[in-house]
Amino acid sequence: MAVMDLFDDLPLLPEDVSVPIAPGAVLLRGFARAREVALWQAAQAVMAQAPLRHMQTPGSHTMSVAMTNCGALGWVSDPQGYRYSTHDPLSGQPWPAMPEC
Repeated sequence: MAVMDLFDDLPLLPEDVSVPIAPGAVLLRGFARAREVALWQAAQAVMAQAPLRHMQTPGSHTMSVAMTNCGALGWVSDPQGYRYSTHDPLSGQPWPAMPEC
């Protein structure tokens, strides 16, 4: 079975093509396409340091989306509430640095 890329059928456009979609919001078509390998590798490196996890809501429900964080602050959720944190609550370590790319 052949696996197709989600964006294979989109036309290749110059990186400077932007499409306004709402006040203050712009779609940057193809912006990351030339950097996809570097971005994927950077995401893998972040997940190696701070693995994906299903956080809990303040009501103690498990979220369906798995997530991680990087950079100075990461969004976390647990029975105590939603907040930004400088440290991974599971490991106690600072979040991995934001990748350069």
